[in-house]
Amino acid sequence: METTVYVAPHAGRRGIGTLLYEALFEALSGEDLHRAYAGISQPNEASGRLHERCGFQYVGTYREVGRKFDRYWDVAWYEKPL
Repeated sequence: METTVYVAPHAGRRGIGTLLYEALFEALSGEDLHRAYAGISQPNEASGRLHERCGFQYVGTYREVGRKFDRYWDVAWYEKPL
């Protein structure tokens, strides 16, 4: 499954992302899911740290595949066993 959590820029570094992921994985704990994946537009060190703190591991980067703000961005992929 692919995961996404969003935290407003002014609300970062308060543990909100960690709480959101804890709630998500608790809600999914009884489901027949094997792995979780997260794609993170680069650069985004804060999001990478959040995902690693939540048990995700970096598995690779797709170059210029994400498009936002009228340009292409690299997307780093992380996975977590469930």
